[in-house]
Amino acid sequence: MLGTYHGLILVYTAYALPFTVFFLTSFFRTLPGALVEAAMLDGCSHAGAFFRIMLPLARPGMISVGILNFFGLWNQFLLPLVLMPDQDRYVLSQGLAVLAANQGYRSDWSALFAGLVIALIPVLAIYIMFQRRIQDGLSVGALK
Repeated sequence: MLGTYHGLILVYTAYALPFTVFFLTSFFRTLPGALVEAAMLDGCSHAGAFFRIMLPLARPGMISVGILNFFGLWNQFLLPLVLMPDQDRYVLSQGLAVLAANQGYRSDWSALFAGLVIALIPVLAIYIMFQRRIQDGLSVGALK
């Protein structure tokens, strides 16, 4: 798995899992338990109550944790550097670092800033699209 994108995805998943569990545990505790009890009285199973009632209520929290994990993992440098030792295959942050290191004292600022803009645009676009959901998801868990 060393040097493959599948291994890198597996490590990224394991890296983001503790924050996700910590964040969603506190978020699920703020959801009303009376809805689950009412579903159980109506004959719904535990899994049915989770998937039909609790999961739709937790959508703002799941979107928030997904976006925060994306922001945190997008700019990773050390994990791909260690897990992708091949010099032919880079992730975006490694490619920018190699470009800056290979320049030495030469200054090809246009290529470096073009790479930085390419790295910045997806993060900025996702934040602009989900700005309200991020704020809602972070504030809902703090109001109880």
